[in-house]
Amino acid sequence: MDEKKLAIRARNGDKGAFEMLMVRYEKSLYNYIYRMTGDRELSLDLTQEAFLKSYLSIKDFNARYSFSTWLWRIAHNLVIDHFRKKKLNKVSFHAEVDGEDVEFDVPGNEKSPYEKMLNKERREIIMEALEKIPPEMKELIILRHFNELSYQEIAEVTGLPFHAVKSKLYRAREALRKRLEAYREAL
Repeated sequence: MDEKKLAIRARNGDKGAFEMLMVRYEKSLYNYIYRMTGDRELSLDLTQEAFLKSYLSIKDFNARYSFSTWLWRIAHNLVIDHFRKKKLNKVSFHAEVDGEDVEFDVPGNEKSPYEKMLNKERREIIMEALEKIPPEMKELIILRHFNELSYQEIAEVTGLPFHAVKSKLYRAREALRKRLEAYREAL
């Protein structure tokens, strides 16, 4: 039986039709949520919650639209609500689901495996370059850019005068920049 007929039957109170829709979309809905969250347990919970919400609101389903799109929208909203609670940023994009254009919001803080690999490589290159500059310069860069201390806090930690921190930090950045340029030229 096609999706539309099952959805209409479910909307009219046929529990068996709704169960058939659940069986049809359970894996793909879970996979969608898992790709969004990256958390298996959370994905299972949100998948169950999406089916529960769709069951409780099936009377509101408009048969002119695809049931799967409607279900995905419910799941999408649950995922976004979860991330809002965690106060993560989101990124919007458009996708086509069952021939319909749907706008999705996705957590923006999660990096792709490629981005994670690039960031790791960049960190390694920077750390390698830091090892090649004098220790007092390295310390200033670490305090300012890794520990995010203010110039005043760096002065207190190192015992240097405030104005000396600014000038020495400038020289340290220049030394690091030259090391990084040398690395780039070597590639």
